[in-house]
Amino acid sequence: MDDNSPNGSDKLPSRWVMILSVSTAVGIGTGLVGGLIAGVGLGFVCAGFLHTVLPGDKR
Repeated sequence: MDDNSPNGSDKLPSRWVMILSVSTAVGIGTGLVGGLIAGVGLGFVCAGFLHTVLPGDKR
């Protein structure tokens, strides 16, 4: 059974764990201070920035 994953597992790459964790924390922190729209927006911006600068497979 081929699931298109490199080693046959469904693990999330550590690069994406870092991106999702940091951007979620930034979004929640900003959301508590500046509101929902600001939190979600800054979370997206942070995720895009980390996706660009962190090393790893960027397919």
